[in-house]
Amino acid sequence: MCGIAGAVGQFSKREADEIVQSMVSSLRHRGPDDQGVCTLTSGTHAVSLGNARLSILDLSSAGHQPMTEQSGRYWIAFNGEIYNFQELRKMLDAGNRIFRTSTDTEVILHAFHRWSLKSFGMLRGMFAFALFDTERRLLYLARDPLGIKPLYYYFAGQRLYFASEVRALLASGRIPRRIKPESVVHFLSCGWIGKSETAISGIELLQPGQLITVDLSGEQIEWRVSTYEQVWSSEPALPKSDRNEAVAHLNHLLEQTVKSHLVSDAPVGLFLSGGIDSTAILQLMTRTGTGAPKTFAVGFPEEDFNECRYANQVAQRYGAEHHELKLGESTLLADLPAALAAMDQPTMDGINSFVISKAVSAAGVKVALSGLGADELFGGYPSFRRALLAGPVAGIPRPVRSVLATVGRTVLSAPRFGKIWDLLNSDCTPESAYRISRRLFDSREIAALVPEWRSPPELPHLPFEGDVINEISQLEMSGYMTDLLLRDTDFMSMASSLEVRVPFVDKVLVRYVLRLSGRWKLDRSAPKTLLLNAMRGSIPEYVWNRRKMGFVLPLDRWMRSAFRGPLEATFGDRKLARAIGLSPSALEEVWRRFLYGAVRWSQP
Repeated sequence: MCGIAGAVGQFSKREADEIVQSMVSSLRHRGPDDQGVCTLTSGTHAVSLGNARLSILDLSSAGHQPMTEQSGRYWIAFNGEIYNFQELRKMLDAGNRIFRTSTDTEVILHAFHRWSLKSFGMLRGMFAFALFDTERRLLYLARDPLGIKPLYYYFAGQRLYFASEVRALLASGRIPRRIKPESVVHFLSCGWIGKSETAISGIELLQPGQLITVDLSGEQIEWRVSTYEQVWSSEPALPKSDRNEAVAHLNHLLEQTVKSHLVSDAPVGLFLSGGIDSTAILQLMTRTGTGAPKTFAVGFPEEDFNECRYANQVAQRYGAEHHELKLGESTLLADLPAALAAMDQPTMDGINSFVISKAVSAAGVKVALSGLGADELFGGYPSFRRALLAGPVAGIPRPVRSVLATVGRTVLSAPRFGKIWDLLNSDCTPESAYRISRRLFDSREIAALVPEWRSPPELPHLPFEGDVINEISQLEMSGYMTDLLLRDTDFMSMASSLEVRVPFVDKVLVRYVLRLSGRWKLDRSAPKTLLLNAMRGSIPEYVWNRRKMGFVLPLDRWMRSAFRGPLEATFGDRKLARAIGLSPSALEEVWRRFLYGAVRWSQP
């Protein structure tokens, strides 16, 4: 796991090298174990690759990056983990004669030499990398098909810059620091900045499964973006009559996936809440027989937010080496500047990931597993049931729904009812129900907050016909999970030099589950029924029956107490508000409404 950076185009070799050195220095938190920059010339162009390394596989200096293979033709700067690298290694050379290291990085180089672009789709893991073919003078920038690891880029004139973080691109000193107005609106609408855009004009995020090919063979750079792999399979659904067989196969697949995510030459831990997802991973970890897993939980004085008693109970059952961090508002207030500084992109979430990542890293652990992705894949969110309810609502004639929405807004005008009225006014498709349920501010509120922008951007429609539950899974995974949770987890964990692995976000597992009947994921008694079926007999019943809480901080309470002073100063800073395109009076009204109203921004 690392941070990567690079610059390619019409630079002198010295200039490119200095730029990338600055970018890599800004990524030192991602890779404190080793740093490297290699600058090559290609005709009239320079290609500079940089890496800040967190040593996970092959802790020796042999894993230094940028890395090349024996011939020196191919060079790579790689961030991530390839979980099937040992399998690929055997396919490439059963005698291990061609390999000089035990890294997955070297496997990517030899796989590309053998299978060219086809090799990218053979990789199972999380990754973003830059691979340069010196002979063909082609540079490839690739991102994993589920978007676990980020890769940002900026193109101007005949120069292309790329990096694992936006801040690294800005550290180049070559990119104007201009806020993109559309990103402010998108953030207000969703609570995150989605898809390819970032907060900075011109800086883009490569999308999951995409590839940038940069051709340096001519006097001018030519580059294009293409898709090399899509996880959302067009394969037909598996027969519904095979549920028992499917559950058995799912159990096997989960075990193999978790086992592959434990491959490491550095200590591995687990974020443990005592809920279904993390308990399932812990149970699967114990099957490997690699010793007592190290588990970590965060607890709060506010009992309705505190999951520690559940985590302790589960940890004891499986003989885990358990660690508990107590967090109060004064502790978080002291850590808040560092947490905010770690945010590479604006987000409504992420501080929780910063807190637990810091604790895990301080305990000497370099790798931690997380249950992220299970709710999206197995139907754990309220959005799944809301989508099913949208069908009956759609049966009401639209004119009647419109009248009901108008009357409702008049009688019950509180913001918490706004989504109900918006749903009545929509086409009531499952996708519309999902979009509305995930909305932060509605169009009227955004128009007041951003006077220069009258309507929020339309989110892209994902063409999908068929299973409603699987459609919501796809929307949750390609939206909320990729654009918020995975982005937050990446920069918040790497701020503490911690690699977080997400076994539920595995392309083989995702493809299989999305081919099963979505109705298997939900029943009247509990969400994530399919996951529970697969783990039946393996995890205790008290885990199934506990109330779902989610790992959230009691921020709404702390914002009204210890955090109130700093927040009031920020909301009252009219100069700052205008600088990012917000109406100062509307912003102050949002704060006043939160402070004195019944609005809750976090709940267990």
